[in-house]
Amino acid sequence: MTYGVCGYTSEMGAKPALVRMLLAGRDEGRDLEEALDGLARIFSRPRTAERVGPHFTCQEANRIAYVLVASRHVDAAIVWLDMHAASDTDEDAHGGADFDAAHYIYTGGR
Repeated sequence: MTYGVCGYTSEMGAKPALVRMLLAGRDEGRDLEEALDGLARIFSRPRTAERVGPHFTCQEANRIAYVLVASRHVDAAIVWLDMHAASDTDEDAHGGADFDAAHYIYTGGR
């Protein structure tokens, strides 16, 4: 099955390694999940995202959003991209007053 998130596509025919580790009860999987949960907490804070978001390129912001979505933190990805986009110009990937982070994420960056 192929899906697009933030302009990136992924082949997910088999279970991702993280899912396999979690199902097997491996500590590495739990450690990674806790680390990703922590990142989501940070990037989902509007004030934090607003403060640091403008310092990332659109491609970098997309990669952060992709990691958040891939780790089941879609709401955090939306906050992150919305705050990053607030400083973008019309020429930027997320620029324009009509930018909608949720739509951007769910349509694969279109």
